[in-house]
Amino acid sequence: MGTGGHQAYRLSVNDWADLEHLYLRWAGDPGWPPDARARSAWNRLVQTWQVGAWLGDAAVAVAEDGSEPVGYAALTLAVDHHPALGRAMEVGTFVAPTHRGAGVNRQLKLWSAEEAARLGAQWLAACIPVSNERAARAFLKVFPNAMAHEASGPSAGPWRAYVKRRAFAAGEPVHLYVVRLNSDSHAT
Repeated sequence: MGTGGHQAYRLSVNDWADLEHLYLRWAGDPGWPPDARARSAWNRLVQTWQVGAWLGDAAVAVAEDGSEPVGYAALTLAVDHHPALGRAMEVGTFVAPTHRGAGVNRQLKLWSAEEAARLGAQWLAACIPVSNERAARAFLKVFPNAMAHEASGPSAGPWRAYVKRRAFAAGEPVHLYVVRLNSDSHAT
């Protein structure tokens, strides 16, 4: 897998021990998902990912630099059997501040696109709070042809219900970025 001139990190898939190590080291970082900072919330989230992985509807990759976990990508089912969309998987990522700008995000995002396609998805989605411009730039850097939707926007079309649910869950306005997987719309 090409990483655009950056070091290739080892990815371990559904490695719950490495994911736990990452949580213990970085859950206090401002970039960590706010709704997964509390131990109980994190445990519920990981349990959801574990069940999804068992069902074939989710996967988590942990990026490692040597033996140190430095980031993760969680891929979950977003939409299934939608008449206009088919199947879509949503990706969420975190990269340790010590490794931002080093190619970890790119490698995790490319893995998520490959894994989503392997799981039968036609779309890869990322739901990013409007206030998180850094995350939006990072997603668009890897997937420059991604389409952005917001719940109130006329372009949301078949994505409208999903983006509204995600905005409600986030408690703030979000943009839903989507990339068609069966085309050459993502970077390699």
